[in-house]
Amino acid sequence: MRDLVSKTNTPKSTILFYIKEGLLPEPKKPKPNVHIYDERFVYMIEFIKYLQKNFDASINQIKQIIQSSSFDFSKGYENLIENLDILMFANRDKVYTKEELAKEAGVEKEEVQKLIDNGVLLNRDGGFIDIDLEILKVATKLKVLDGGEKLLREYVESAKRLSEIESNLAIKSLKSSKDKNQTSKLLLDTALLLKPYIFDSMLFKSFQQKRIQNEKSPKN
Repeated sequence: MRDLVSKTNTPKSTILFYIKEGLLPEPKKPKPNVHIYDERFVYMIEFIKYLQKNFDASINQIKQIIQSSSFDFSKGYENLIENLDILMFANRDKVYTKEELAKEAGVEKEEVQKLIDNGVLLNRDGGFIDIDLEILKVATKLKVLDGGEKLLREYVESAKRLSEIESNLAIKSLKSSKDKNQTSKLLLDTALLLKPYIFDSMLFKSFQQKRIQNEKSPKN
């Protein structure tokens, strides 16, 4: 256990909790008070932590993935891409109809439909969830700002272009890959880590440059 804690940088209590919840198998016990955790446990824990860090996945969501009949830890990231629907927007503690969503956000139902038509809100089967409500509130406030509507349109159009490129790359890469699991992880890391990092970096640099320019410009 000590080596496993060190290799995964995970507390003993957390590892025991994973075992208790069925996320990890019981270790081999060749004799009393001797528990053997092989290298599989390192990979399993890294995968579980990946789901928690990058998807804010709940224990139940992780269980749904790893306890499915088709799941194989050695192909964890490959399986993950096939089960993204379990994680993406999966928190359905509260589900809203279009009318309820509009009322909760304090907007007209037509405004909700407009944002759906424009690609800002996702109209998924089964209704809307809390993240949709948050997005609706932000988008509604943003549209009041000068240039806000233009920014929303640019976000949607940029997302469409990038998603087309990303989808084509993913399909082509997975088709030709000799290690689909590692290729799947690279594709996930690209979407979850690299893309937002580049976007946020560009925003930060642009804002800094414009702020400096504004400070240097003569004041009336």
